[in-house]
Amino acid sequence: MRDLADLHDQLRKAFGQFTRAEAEEHASQSADPVDLVSRSTQSVLSAFLSRVGAMSRFAVPEEDETRSSPDPQVIASASLSAAPRAFLESNDLLSTPAVVRAAHGQVMAVNRAFRNLTGSAILDGQTLEDLGFSVPPAPLPQPRDIEFSAGDGVRVLAWQDVLVRDAISRDLLILSSARDVTEERRLAHEREEARLQAEAASAAKTRQLATVVHELRTPLNGILGMSQLLNQTSLTLEQRNYIGGIRQAGSALAQLVDDLLDYSTLEAGRFRLNSRAENLRQLLESVVEMLAPRAHEKRIEIGATVAYDVPALMDFDPARLRQVLFNVIGNAVKFTQVGGVLIRASLEQSDIVITVTDTGPGMTVQEQQRIFGEFEQVGGAMERSGGTGLGLSISVRILQEFGGSLSVASEKGKGTTFAIRFPALSAEAGNEGTDRMLLLRSSRVLLLAPAGPVATATISTIETLGGRCRHARTVEEANRAIEQLQRQGITFTDMVVDHRVDDLDRLTADVSPLRRILLVSPEDRSTQPWDAYDAWLIRPLREQSLVDVLRGRLGGSASQAMARITGTAPQEPLERRDGGLSILLAEDDPVSAMMVGAILRKAGCTVHHVSDLAALQRAATADGHPDLIISDIHMPDGDLADVLPLISKMDGGSEASGAPLLVLSGETDVGVQERMLAGGARRVLQKPVDPQQLLDEVRSLIASARDRRVS
Repeated sequence: MRDLADLHDQLRKAFGQFTRAEAEEHASQSADPVDLVSRSTQSVLSAFLSRVGAMSRFAVPEEDETRSSPDPQVIASASLSAAPRAFLESNDLLSTPAVVRAAHGQVMAVNRAFRNLTGSAILDGQTLEDLGFSVPPAPLPQPRDIEFSAGDGVRVLAWQDVLVRDAISRDLLILSSARDVTEERRLAHEREEARLQAEAASAAKTRQLATVVHELRTPLNGILGMSQLLNQTSLTLEQRNYIGGIRQAGSALAQLVDDLLDYSTLEAGRFRLNSRAENLRQLLESVVEMLAPRAHEKRIEIGATVAYDVPALMDFDPARLRQVLFNVIGNAVKFTQVGGVLIRASLEQSDIVITVTDTGPGMTVQEQQRIFGEFEQVGGAMERSGGTGLGLSISVRILQEFGGSLSVASEKGKGTTFAIRFPALSAEAGNEGTDRMLLLRSSRVLLLAPAGPVATATISTIETLGGRCRHARTVEEANRAIEQLQRQGITFTDMVVDHRVDDLDRLTADVSPLRRILLVSPEDRSTQPWDAYDAWLIRPLREQSLVDVLRGRLGGSASQAMARITGTAPQEPLERRDGGLSILLAEDDPVSAMMVGAILRKAGCTVHHVSDLAALQRAATADGHPDLIISDIHMPDGDLADVLPLISKMDGGSEASGAPLLVLSGETDVGVQERMLAGGARRVLQKPVDPQQLLDEVRSLIASARDRRVS
């Protein structure tokens, strides 16, 4: 231990303090005290050195004259050792109140910051409760905030206790520190109050917006539905043009409402995805079909093709992806006046990439830089009048939630390509992609069609499915292709002819071995010579229809083709075995009630109308209940969700025996829809209601109800 004592002396000398021998010599020569300022600046080091010295049998004892007086900053018991003193002094350097207590809670020592806080000079022997602190005698197991009434008001202290054993006395000591967090807690309280107020204001705005949207969609439902019903009556050409204008304006207003609602939802941070397993190809085909009438009206083409390696079932939010596709493809159709729009879906590494290429006017670099901004629009006055400038901005935000992106490449005068990219999360197992490549392996197709997106999509789809396709742009090219193949002893299996090809009477090659298929748009179906063809295909092509026709499973029928022209399929009457369906309709808006009732009656149903919730409950639970109930989500005199359990289990308490309930809603809040479904509703249909979609849902619900009763 002699070496340790020597080290102690060397450290004291290195930091300008007296060694043991020098201290004794200085004490004998001078009675002046050691400079307290010098000692104060080295208090922490001195505590450390004192602890080192205490470890040596040769160290100077605590009664050494070099420590002849206590630090005036500390009010302490005489028995306080070096470690607690160091704790108090180090907290003083940080202006943090600190106190040393005995295990039973009595104060043994405090630092100057603590004394300044309490304003008391005599603290030894008192407890913290005596001094006004709400701190128990025992040490706190966890840090906590306490309040203390000081001279300048109530202060909030972050109090922390540590239980230690003194190295010399072996007594248990409680070392406590208290950080003043009054201002922090005040600011945190103000922030929390502001957050709660902002959330309350946001919730109020959400409720107001939901109400406004519902009230807007209700009359829109009547406008669009009644115009579609009117369009099915005997009208002159001029009247049909007027009805078309009404429907176009109503659809634009409905899109505006949806865009504004989506924008507000994204801004409020309430946006969320609802992913499930869906077929991407079928979703893409449905969007292209919805936009095809717009393209055909402008005499431009639209076509889509999906690569073989794109999984059939994938995990994504179908409603949101449909919205993105509708915005991007619809934007391309709107700005294209000549040519067309081609959509391709492919798999690139781990991402799905959907490109939308148009032959529109293109964009400058400056226009490309701002095209994804909010309320940004390019093009002429006519194009700008057809939207809000929110569609692409909303699409970007949705794809970011997907973990994807939306980009654009364009050159002025040469068209534009948008690229939709998001992670490919497959929901299927097996080799479905390989099976797709074999669907048309025995087909050799001659496509006689003008160059453009339709021809490109058709050729790509046939080749993706394992077939071979030769494209002829004119009748002369078709003659040469047929004759060339015949000289090789081979013939085409099918010839697909686009209805826009002229001079078919100049087709001199022998086409008798070929199945002749007409490719026609719905709008031009009635003018075509059907007798000359074995089958037909409707533009834009659906992959399954193409497979069925080329494999001879489907020939087509005039009534179905005409249905594609009018936008409604030929409907079978909605009947049960003993007559027409009985439907209870609950709708407080008279126009919507008249529109929905007319749709159902035209389909052969008997409709009973009620206009409030009490009447709905009485009619639904009466003897001889209806086959189906259709109700608006907002009805007078109550909440539909409150009576849903009664309606869905009305006949002997059996859910299977009750009439299925279809809810018509203008709400876009997913939580509201989930609440309806959880309460017993079978479907929630968004307004504005498409008549064909309504009838399809009715058929589906009736069929499901029958299956449940049988089982």
